[in-house]
Amino acid sequence: MNISEEKVVRSLEQNERLWSLYGSIANYIGEDPSTVHELLGYKFLRYQTEIAGNPVELVKSTTKLTTKEMTEYQENCERWASTLGWSWEL
Repeated sequence: MNISEEKVVRSLEQNERLWSLYGSIANYIGEDPSTVHELLGYKFLRYQTEIAGNPVELVKSTTKLTTKEMTEYQENCERWASTLGWSWEL
């Protein structure tokens, strides 16, 4: 059994796969990949914080995700898109 340290940020391969995923979903729903990126980031990466005493909602950048978080994010995106009838096989 190998134990390795979790990579701090997502890999280049994960980023390439993510943009392929965005492109595939975008083609299926008739949008552009950048819009899908914004939509899915808002859907799955948003969080609440407080700035100057006021609650605000922010979206975490995919560049800040760990490899594990990036895997989970892509799985969430795929599950969501599949509810619309999308699949990689299309």
